[in-house]
Amino acid sequence: MTNIIFSKTFKGIEEVETKANGLSRLERWVLIYIDGKRTFEELQTLPRVDDLGGILNFLEVGGYIAPINHVPKGVSTPSTTQQISATEPSLFRELPATFDPAKFNMAKNFMMNSLNAFKGAYGATNLVRSIDHCQTHAELRALFEQWHEEIANTRQGQKQGKDLREKLLVVI
Repeated sequence: MTNIIFSKTFKGIEEVETKANGLSRLERWVLIYIDGKRTFEELQTLPRVDDLGGILNFLEVGGYIAPINHVPKGVSTPSTTQQISATEPSLFRELPATFDPAKFNMAKNFMMNSLNAFKGAYGATNLVRSIDHCQTHAELRALFEQWHEEIANTRQGQKQGKDLREKLLVVI
């Protein structure tokens, strides 16, 4: 089980956004950290999680997560862009044939400014830096789920998260 990588299902993403299904604080916290990149081993480093296997089993049986694959040690995982497009093909708009720097910069600034506004100047520094270093729409799209989770985990984001998500999907 140490090399299994899990990803959220639509039900899992909905639970992160709405808290509708009554997961415990610990189960929800583990669900938030499941991003389609972290292995079981990496998730074991989460503090205060004594029964990670049991929580992952509960989330999988409940339909909140699904295993992406079994990855042998030393093998790189598929990029998040490929995972998102494989699980949610219609999530993003079709990109135009020519790169539009105005839309790209609009999406990039929207993501960074919303994180700073909702999480504070130091609340999501690593993610803001990652967004700032993006050079293509594909790189931004790879960070979309992480951005959305960060926004959804704030009180203000719970109220405005869906609206912000829709606005970003227009330009990303």
